[in-house]
Amino acid sequence: MIHYLHKAYLNTTTEVDILDATHDVKRAFRDSLVLNGLLTVYLPGTVAGVVILENDPSLRKKFKEFILSLVPSSLDGARPVRKSGTGRDAGHLQASLLHTSLSIPIKEGRLFLGPWQEVIVFDFDDKIGRREILITVMGDGAEEKKKPA
Repeated sequence: MIHYLHKAYLNTTTEVDILDATHDVKRAFRDSLVLNGLLTVYLPGTVAGVVILENDPSLRKKFKEFILSLVPSSLDGARPVRKSGTGRDAGHLQASLLHTSLSIPIKEGRLFLGPWQEVIVFDFDDKIGRREILITVMGDGAEEKKKPA
């Protein structure tokens, strides 16, 4: 069994960021040489979430507005004191409505991500920085994929 790990980084702002991770996901899949298995996208941390959405910028915006309608950023008062030194209460609650990971099956050398689907990261932190994304690919068939056709 092959275990492949790819780390990617996306730049964030002080706003709620909508970041496209599809390119990094597809690169990790290609580089893994896995024919049959599972690709997992994981976000370390608690102020971001990952989803699969249709390739439509207006849909991303509507999804962001929906999350903010459930947990408005105005919920925050003073910045909470935490050992980690991070986050706002609203950012943590907004992110908790999403998942910190998602998985996509791989079969016969094909990543089962639809042609119009994208892997989108929503970052709810209010600090400028980089969001780390861990992409793992596990499966078999790498040797077969290397053989010339």
